[in-house]
Amino acid sequence: MNTRYFVPLLVGSILLAQGSAAWAASVTLTPDKDNTIVQVTSPTGQLSNGEGDIFVGRTAQDGSGATVAVTSIRRGLVHFNVAGSGIPSNAVITGVTLQMTNVMSQNGDQTLSLEPVTQDWGQGTSNFPGGVGAPATQNDATWLYTFYNATTPSASTTWNTPGGDFSGTISASTVDPGGQTGNVISWSSSQMVADVQSWLNDPSGNFGWGILGNESVGQTAKRLNSSESANPPQLIITYRVPEPASIALAFAGAVGLLLAARRRAA
Repeated sequence: MNTRYFVPLLVGSILLAQGSAAWAASVTLTPDKDNTIVQVTSPTGQLSNGEGDIFVGRTAQDGSGATVAVTSIRRGLVHFNVAGSGIPSNAVITGVTLQMTNVMSQNGDQTLSLEPVTQDWGQGTSNFPGGVGAPATQNDATWLYTFYNATTPSASTTWNTPGGDFSGTISASTVDPGGQTGNVISWSSSQMVADVQSWLNDPSGNFGWGILGNESVGQTAKRLNSSESANPPQLIITYRVPEPASIALAFAGAVGLLLAARRRAA
């Protein structure tokens, strides 16, 4: 057989391998922990909502027109175990969407933002059905503490900044409309892709996202489903996995064919 036919075969095999040198997949995760931190500035009487719904924004406790909030701010925390999800460590994240359900449709249209948390935090067993919060239990995240020590509160580990430590970079924002209880709201952005990629590459830096609402005026709070609900939050991740070995195998196979053909033609 004329070896000139194997040169295009060699090139074509390599190009085909390059074109199929990655496989794509997706995974849907639910939180391994979430919480609500409730504004309490006193070291005693810290509140949380570890096993209840997630509240974000500001209640009317300080009055809807108050310029300074003292007890009315709520902030959500949500964490997903990206590195333990089965996604290969060399994967390239291509898309990320967080979906949560609106449990309470009051307080009109409000913008809710995601921002990476920069310290580890905990979830205890506190649970209050409303937005007031419940007394913090062991390892709950609270306004002042990342992990509350119920036995010796003064020994609790603290946030650097009361109310939680956040990166300062908004990962994504969405609007939770009023009057639509039960609707699913979603966040998706290139910055969320970057966040999840960094958590896959460096699991020790994954402290999840803070969910922040409108804190400028009272009566803007929103109530979202938590991991304990029948419809828990879902983080949908799409990714691709490079397979450089397939190129080398295709190259070696094509070269082998070419050399065999040359030997037969000799």
